[in-house]
Amino acid sequence: MLYSIVLFLHIIGAVVMFVAVGITLLAMISMLHSKTTDTLRNWAALAVKLDGLLPFSVILILVPGFYLVFSSWGFGNAWIDLSLALLIIMTFMGPAINLRRLKAILHAANAEKNQSPSTVLLEKVRDRVLWNSVVIMTMLAFAIVFMMTVKVSMMGAIISVVVAIILGFIAANMLLSRNSITIASTDKKTSSIN
Repeated sequence: MLYSIVLFLHIIGAVVMFVAVGITLLAMISMLHSKTTDTLRNWAALAVKLDGLLPFSVILILVPGFYLVFSSWGFGNAWIDLSLALLIIMTFMGPAINLRRLKAILHAANAEKNQSPSTVLLEKVRDRVLWNSVVIMTMLAFAIVFMMTVKVSMMGAIISVVVAIILGFIAANMLLSRNSITIASTDKKTSSIN
């Protein structure tokens, strides 16, 4: 009975992490497409708040996770060891890379005087390091769930992580390049009207 309750808490932690990362990604995509500074500011504020959920979700994952490891599985399983390492890395990536940049976007949006976002603000929103970090973290979260479900060997765990990182880079660059194409076509239409 205790094992089932602890496993439930462990899964709740994973759900909270997915919700936080997913809504942060949604907020970032919405910032890319924001036509007004107010809208961009609101999405940036949401992204900053939700990025703060990541450490809480990691605690919800790790505390029950350690119980499960010590009571049933033990260390030495590639899927456990690598998942733990990834969670710790993601816990530091969030505040060091994502939160710092998201706060900079929010600060710039709060300082913006124009109704339409300035080029400087939009460049902060299109920060490749931020996009790569958030999308790769999202893919790594999927890799962790995959490893935990399938209980892969070390080779399978490494392949899962490499695939997640590659897919993260590809998805982040696709999102940014698609937005650049949209902006370029909008600029052409605006200049042809003038």
